[in-house]
Amino acid sequence: MNVRFTNQVWLFLAASFSFGLSQAFAALFLNFYLRELGLGAQWQGVLNALPALTLALLALPAAGLARRIGNVRAIGLGSVLGLVGAVILASASGPLMAVIGAVVQGAGTAALVVAGSPFMATHSTPQSRVTLFSVQSALMTGAGFLGNLLGGRVPELYAASTGTEADGLGALRAALLVAAGFQALGLIPVLSLRAGQPAPASGGRTLAVQDRRTMTRLVTPNVLVGLGAGATIPFLNVFIEGKFNISYASLGTLFAWASLATAATALIQPWVVRRLGPLRAVLVVQASSLPFLALLGFAPELWMVTLALFTRGALMNAAGPVYSAHAMTVLSERDRPLYSAVNVIAWDLGWAISSILAGLVRGALPFGVAFNVLFGWTLTMYAGSVLAIYLGLYRPARRAGTLGHKEIGAVGD
Repeated sequence: MNVRFTNQVWLFLAASFSFGLSQAFAALFLNFYLRELGLGAQWQGVLNALPALTLALLALPAAGLARRIGNVRAIGLGSVLGLVGAVILASASGPLMAVIGAVVQGAGTAALVVAGSPFMATHSTPQSRVTLFSVQSALMTGAGFLGNLLGGRVPELYAASTGTEADGLGALRAALLVAAGFQALGLIPVLSLRAGQPAPASGGRTLAVQDRRTMTRLVTPNVLVGLGAGATIPFLNVFIEGKFNISYASLGTLFAWASLATAATALIQPWVVRRLGPLRAVLVVQASSLPFLALLGFAPELWMVTLALFTRGALMNAAGPVYSAHAMTVLSERDRPLYSAVNVIAWDLGWAISSILAGLVRGALPFGVAFNVLFGWTLTMYAGSVLAIYLGLYRPARRAGTLGHKEIGAVGD
């Protein structure tokens, strides 16, 4: 893999790595932290949905803002808001502050998401784009490996130094404060990015879409993935801990190795794209993840669930960079920030709705029955997403004769 990135790209990748560490810490302990605050399954569903819901509501305004002020300034704004939200959430004493923290984090993520992909597209060529998107994804998930591995030990270290319990509120709050620290660390490279001139207005509406058909076909599969993912992915820590009664340290190690598997798979995606082409690669990888998703939700033994966790996450998530790079290539430069925004709205609204409903299901049904229902729903939505990619993108591209391996540029040419 021939990697030749500019200094601006390396700064962005460094920030992505630090933010990935922060997200891993926060995701590992959020539900347990909320539980110690006295917030039950329904509240956990709402708090997991709020960042996504806020992101969805603010994505279009953030895309318009990014068009006016430039992607670099939007990334800086999002990074600062993410830090503020993380600190508020880690300092919460009840539901009100937790809600405020989640909303502020969602606002920051909106700016980061709608500006991040266009920033990488601007600083790459069609030949290097898949490599860049794959490296950025691998760094984020590789940071998840370290974050989960180290994060699982933070409550134990806090408990040992203070004479308290590792599953107490203080220990979990300490873990979230460490997450905020990594968010702050990521600000250093972000503030070193050089802001270019925003794209000149074309005289039309700021949020006008030039190619609505392509935009719709690209977004539809992500609507289905969001609807499926929100029902189970935010609660995998609760599911595995409750079903197999394992410690936080063991849980952190488990999620750490799952993140590493995803990172490794993301790095081989450019090779897969060279062999299959982008759309065929996405189809093969995501379809292959479905049996492992079923195993994750319904297997009776921890070793089977562990195998499924590693493989499903690696396959499903590793296709994301290829899909994003493909979208950035087939869309015009003006439509790219808007696609990022619309895609975020579609995915995160689905995630938010499913997270809230999942909290209600978990509150109404016994533990095992609830997760059986939720995993069945997730499996159905993921299968629908694969079908939507096949019918809406792959078949039209095959009929048009645009499925060639060089569609978005062979990596290393």
